[in-house]
Amino acid sequence: MSSLFDPRALLGSAVSITRTALSYAEWTEEQFLALARAGLDAIDPDSPAADDAPADKTVKAEPQRAALEPAPAQQLTERMNGLLDQALNQGTAASRLELFTRILGQLVADEARIVGALSDGTVSPLINVISRTSSRSPVLENAALIGRTANLALPEMVPAYVTNLLNLGLLEVGPEDPDLKVDYEVLAAETMVLKAIKSSSVGPVGPRVERRTLRLSSLGMDLWTTAMADGD
Repeated sequence: MSSLFDPRALLGSAVSITRTALSYAEWTEEQFLALARAGLDAIDPDSPAADDAPADKTVKAEPQRAALEPAPAQQLTERMNGLLDQALNQGTAASRLELFTRILGQLVADEARIVGALSDGTVSPLINVISRTSSRSPVLENAALIGRTANLALPEMVPAYVTNLLNLGLLEVGPEDPDLKVDYEVLAAETMVLKAIKSSSVGPVGPRVERRTLRLSSLGMDLWTTAMADGD
């Protein structure tokens, strides 16, 4: 009877059962982890397979996008053809209005005041300060007394204003007018002119000061007359 209830035999059986249970649990855990890893790999956006799919779509989409957008040369051709077609159907008056509208779009208020101040045929003195060094480069260009007489908001910007108006063809520069001697002296006393003369002087030798005149061009007069026609 004592052998049936041997504690060592019972302990051995318990250890054996425990080892079997642990082995089964470890196998089950390994199987579960393997299945979990397989599922994550299938949905992982960082996986190589996931990266390949969008790349393929992008490559396929690029030719379609390029096909829908006209080439730069084609855009120029379409623009030019549009302008040529417009010219065929546009009369002289309409063309002039389109030109004047484009020019006015490139002016600021002070520049419009200069055009207005010269619209009565007024001639304004203009001075250029030219360096006497080997470069003979202008130190100051298109300084004009019109900035004072037109009552501009930014009179110091007159050289830039006049340069822009000259480039647009609204003003023209003429030779010196001896009758404007006093006006030239007033202009020469302007701060911007004095600074230009001082900065470009080499010892007792000063720069060359050119005296010119500024007036409205025929294009500028035509624009002014057309723009102000409804205001008369």
